[in-house]
Amino acid sequence: MTSVLDYLRGRGIPFVVFPDPEADLADRTAERHGVGVEDLVRTEVVSNRFGFALMVVPWDRRLDLTLARRAMNDPDARLATREELLAKVPEFDAESWPPLGLFLLMPTFVDRQVASRDQVVFPAGKPSTLVCLQTDELFGDDPVVITALTNETMKAEPAGTRRGTLWAVRADPEHPALG
Repeated sequence: MTSVLDYLRGRGIPFVVFPDPEADLADRTAERHGVGVEDLVRTEVVSNRFGFALMVVPWDRRLDLTLARRAMNDPDARLATREELLAKVPEFDAESWPPLGLFLLMPTFVDRQVASRDQVVFPAGKPSTLVCLQTDELFGDDPVVITALTNETMKAEPAGTRRGTLWAVRADPEHPALG
């Protein structure tokens, strides 16, 4: 957890920490601090032919593995096991991975509904510590794939929306070519 906070500090990203040393579930930490489920995001880790990838979805929705497989173009991708997660990063609880692809050196896929939020709150490796920051600060400089990763997001998309993989880097106002 400290490594996550150090990483965010090192990137110069402003954030707020919501601690609850007694909490064993991130929902309880959020509830204690008055954070609504509409601000929480969950990171599911998927194992694929190249290693692991992060899937960032709304807290109260389930990752659709078919959509994740399509986004990664890997029909054999599967959710990582608890044992694989603990072996990869022993300091993280299996259900509390942060959506920090550059920090973890893993490709990151973000559900469109998450990407459209002003801010997000997520566990910082432990359910007893949540971090809140602006969505643009979280994903602003990171190469991420923004796509539908839940059934609810897929159903809400207008007809004709591109549903394949789309590498997206947020527009930089100082570099019009990136916008």
